[in-house]
Amino acid sequence: MLRDNIVRLAFNCESEIEHLYDLAKRYADRHPDLADLCLIRMSELHPSHTLITVDEEDFRIYRRNKREAIPLLCPPGRR
Repeated sequence: MLRDNIVRLAFNCESEIEHLYDLAKRYADRHPDLADLCLIRMSELHPSHTLITVDEEDFRIYRRNKREAIPLLCPPGRR
């Protein structure tokens, strides 16, 4: 899809590296992976968007701009 220009990458890790590093330090106790850090940062950059995730446990803890809950859309819990 990238080759066919159906999907374009709009996030540049290199230009956001300092922010990602700060987020990694802030959430070191949760051991976030790079994908989680990028999603947190994208939520800061695009605050009107809702994050779709199956990782509800971590994303209920993560905050954008240090204090703001990230709007989430998660599948219903298991019963």
